[in-house]
Amino acid sequence: MRHITEIPKIELQKIKFLLTDVDDTITTEGKLHSQTLKVLWSLHESGITIIPVTGGSAGWADTYIRQWPIDAVITESGALAYYTEVDQRRGTFYHPSIEKEGYTLKAERLVNRVLQEVPGSKLSSDQFCRVFDIAFDHHSEPPYLEKEKIDSIIKICEEEGASYGVSSIHVNCWFGTYDKLDMVKLFMESYYHISLEELRNCGVYCGDSSNDIPLFQTFPLSVGVGDLFSADWDENDLPSYGSHEIGGKGFCEFAELLISAKRGIQS
Repeated sequence: MRHITEIPKIELQKIKFLLTDVDDTITTEGKLHSQTLKVLWSLHESGITIIPVTGGSAGWADTYIRQWPIDAVITESGALAYYTEVDQRRGTFYHPSIEKEGYTLKAERLVNRVLQEVPGSKLSSDQFCRVFDIAFDHHSEPPYLEKEKIDSIIKICEEEGASYGVSSIHVNCWFGTYDKLDMVKLFMESYYHISLEELRNCGVYCGDSSNDIPLFQTFPLSVGVGDLFSADWDENDLPSYGSHEIGGKGFCEFAELLISAKRGIQS
């Protein structure tokens, strides 16, 4: 993994779509700082289509698309996407593999097992505004969970037939055969009429945690923010480039390089 300052300018100038995780990628310790919001607007004004891809709740995603300069948001680890229609109405796109039949009973059984069998486990405080995602908090609000307990939650998910992903703050669980990458492919083809192969040539993905690995591996130009240079990951799982700054500062570090390169085309 190389530092983002080594990205060739010509590669930055090809970028039309910026897909990015949210928690600990554009936020810093749970907050969206003023510098990052300003950079998001500058990216938008530079002609970049910004699409957050998050394990966060549909409730948060509804806020993002109403208030941030973004065209769409993929949320709940790929369960659904919100997008803006030409007339500014909000549209909703659901992944077809969501297992709706018997969902409530399966979700309740999974939640009950985790809360009873994993000491200290708890649901995310924003669980009330999640549609198809069950989020167990491991590092959003104290007390935090040790790795052994995170592994225990994952084991229960596997036993209950649930898919899962681990972000920097949550263990996200769901019933369906989708993930972030699968929904990116389907949504971009359906809404933007662009194939994943085309997107690979004109898009970049930014992230920070293990549930971003499939997207890091997919995009030739991928960017990790935070302390990924010392991360204990397999070399093949790392993004192609990384920032030195963490969270939103790292995102801004990359975004400013992208904005500068795009302005170079326009001048």
